[in-house]
Amino acid sequence: MGRKRQVPISQRDGTIAAAPRQRRLVGKSSKATQNTISTFHTLLKRQAQLKRALSKDGSSTQAAILQAQLAEVDSAITDLGGLDSYQKASTLGQSTQRGGDSSVVLIEWLNELGEAKLREDLLGQKRKMRMLEIGALSPENAAAKRPYISNTPIDLNSQHPDILAQDFLQRPLPKTDADKFDIISCSLVLNFVPEPRDRGRMLRLIHQHLLPSERSYLFLVLPTACTENSRYMTTDHLQSLLHHIGFEEVRKRAKPGGKVTYTLWKWQKEEDIAAVGNRHSFQRRVELRAGAKRNNFVVLLD
Repeated sequence: MGRKRQVPISQRDGTIAAAPRQRRLVGKSSKATQNTISTFHTLLKRQAQLKRALSKDGSSTQAAILQAQLAEVDSAITDLGGLDSYQKASTLGQSTQRGGDSSVVLIEWLNELGEAKLREDLLGQKRKMRMLEIGALSPENAAAKRPYISNTPIDLNSQHPDILAQDFLQRPLPKTDADKFDIISCSLVLNFVPEPRDRGRMLRLIHQHLLPSERSYLFLVLPTACTENSRYMTTDHLQSLLHHIGFEEVRKRAKPGGKVTYTLWKWQKEEDIAAVGNRHSFQRRVELRAGAKRNNFVVLLD
């Protein structure tokens, strides 16, 4: 009897299927780059699940099994080159040669809304629009080059001296409006956060980091599969959740059959938001689509 083929660790948790493992260096092709990014997403999600299970299960037998599985996941991440390799793959994916700079869409929308210009402070003095870019891959994108934008790029594992190495979830809350932003870009970042409740916390923190003005915006980019092929998330559910937090969608772009969905959300006062749905529906997983080939992307609020 032949030896049973072992299923890659990145495919065992029933989430979004990942590509087979690749070795340390990121390939130059677009397909190889995307495979590397997808595999990282799956492995890091599995890593977070195992760490959470270990914190809850104190039995020595079960803990030993979980530790062995976690070691296997850690090894797979190391084989891919760690977060450094992921960052290089992501930077390659955003390169202008591949048309991957999502801020081009943001600038187009700011022009449409008449916002592509300097702002005025309380004293009537002209100032640049303050932008916080979460998960920045390059300081040379379209938004950063605009003369009316002052960009603050941050990333958990910065690959450039002009990008601040910072975890947005640990960023101190602004003390005054002068510390807040007119725009926050969150492009292909939310789906990379392993824990659903941390995704919800990130969206709430974004709301708190924006200037309290209807001229303040969240630029959110997600893989289309997060809303179109998830058991627990649909476009309507995401809109309701963001309304609940304090955002109104003003622009959206998703090509038929495309892999990425771009959205722009306007800041709102919480008291101006009509009651949307049941708050409890945002605090737990609710199956919104059935199907064996669905992914498990979800955002949960505390």
